[in-house]
Amino acid sequence: MKCFFKYSWLMLTAMLMASQYSLAQTTKTKKILVIGVDGIINTAIDYAATPAIDKLTADASYSMNGYGGVPAYASSGWASLLTGVSSDKHGVSVNQSFSGNRFSQYPSVVSRIKSGVASIVVASVVRTAEINTLLNQSADHKFQYGSDDEVYTKSLELVKQADMGAVFVQFSSPSEVGQSVGFQLRQARYVLAIQKIDEYVAGLHAAIEARSTYASEDWNIFLVSTHGGTESGQPQSTSPEEINVPIILSGAELDNKELVGSAMAAKENADNILTLNKAASGDRTYVRVPIKGTPLRGMDKFTIEFWVKAGSNESDPSIIGDKDWDSGGRPGFTICRSGTSWKINFANDKEGRYDINAGKVLEDGNWHHLAVTFDKTKICMLYQDGEKVAESALAYKAEDSMASPFDFLCLAQDGTQTYSGGAPNWAGSFNEVRIWTEVLPAATIREYMYLRNIESSNHPNKTALNLYLKMDDVRGSVVRDYSGKGNNGELIGLANERHPYYPIGLTDVAVNILSHMGMRPDGSWGLEGTILKSNVPFRLFKVN
Repeated sequence: MKCFFKYSWLMLTAMLMASQYSLAQTTKTKKILVIGVDGIINTAIDYAATPAIDKLTADASYSMNGYGGVPAYASSGWASLLTGVSSDKHGVSVNQSFSGNRFSQYPSVVSRIKSGVASIVVASVVRTAEINTLLNQSADHKFQYGSDDEVYTKSLELVKQADMGAVFVQFSSPSEVGQSVGFQLRQARYVLAIQKIDEYVAGLHAAIEARSTYASEDWNIFLVSTHGGTESGQPQSTSPEEINVPIILSGAELDNKELVGSAMAAKENADNILTLNKAASGDRTYVRVPIKGTPLRGMDKFTIEFWVKAGSNESDPSIIGDKDWDSGGRPGFTICRSGTSWKINFANDKEGRYDINAGKVLEDGNWHHLAVTFDKTKICMLYQDGEKVAESALAYKAEDSMASPFDFLCLAQDGTQTYSGGAPNWAGSFNEVRIWTEVLPAATIREYMYLRNIESSNHPNKTALNLYLKMDDVRGSVVRDYSGKGNNGELIGLANERHPYYPIGLTDVAVNILSHMGMRPDGSWGLEGTILKSNVPFRLFKVN
């Protein structure tokens, strides 16, 4: 009986403590500071001396490899950050311009805050005037300045204001310096520009903590880069150096951890990837797409492109193909492993075969964009990461058939679905698999290879798109085709994983702002972000 009362008392005490902790959390006034910086590349914070930013990451969900979006401009970045949707929805895709915007359909998070709780006082302090006139026009206090120092001075004043609820700040000097000397860490001026941002962060953070009401307030501080930049300083809008950006969401209710895509579950309505492993049982794992009666069978002209990250492989397994790869002379094609590189093999119905080697390393642990263009009577060209790596003139006749006798085109297997070279299947990850029934120019491949949601883009060859596997599926065996042609794939086997391509993106910022301010995003808004908030009171207890 004593033990019963003892443990009952302990349980009651724990419940009361949890209740009091939860009450203390919920009664604090929610406030937020959002700092958007134009032009911080993803490696800069780890390289530069940034103690204030390091203090934020110590209490944040963050990634130095967040997804800024395509195109990677300050204008499109700010639009994505504030609306919570990517450029194919908000419409901003021109450098230094907000032309074509659809902000009436996808308004700024500032408008959503003021519509939800009009009493929340919001300020916006920017370098780019259009952010205030087109996006944050609902803010109670709006200021635009010609220098970061002026933006900092006014922001410092505002975060000290007693009634302030949300402050949005834009700094642009890293972008300005990067455009002059290049976005590169061996340029002292660029590194110093990053470190100056850190000084601003330190000052703003200290001012918040010095507020007389700070103990009764629950502040989040978000620091994000709207775009990176190239070493030359010239914008390309689609390079990894521009797209990969630091995103730091700091606050008490957010998990204190670095976000790593491979350790996260696939997210609905996000850019996910499909990884195919080799099952210990020896069972095959692959994707098959039915091609019987479709333009995908026996293509006389095509462009095949996809993002791929190779796993551990041996021999020459098929990465994607529709032929019987036990003989290179059999009709159809395969893109397959070739040492640590890759190649394409194809043949016609008369066993006229070609083997074209890329000659570039694929198995280096990195993502690579592979593309092959084929014109039966002219030429075949191979591209890796947007650059042509090999080509071969072709001598086929117009009447030659390239059709494989098999009914499926497979990823990580050949057309027979039973190829044993490198068995049981090729191991690696896929994203954005596209097959076009015409030859795409090299410039088009380069311009669009980083772009998601091709079906709703301005891609000039959309009518020729006959297979588009985004790999965004989060469950089940259907691998959806977004080409509009209905060529859905089927996932065979159990040795597979799904997780985000990027762990966090600019579109995640808006929904986490709303979440912190106690507002639930409406599904009809079409926002693309994911809420990262944890249930803090329940973290008091270990759950087995």
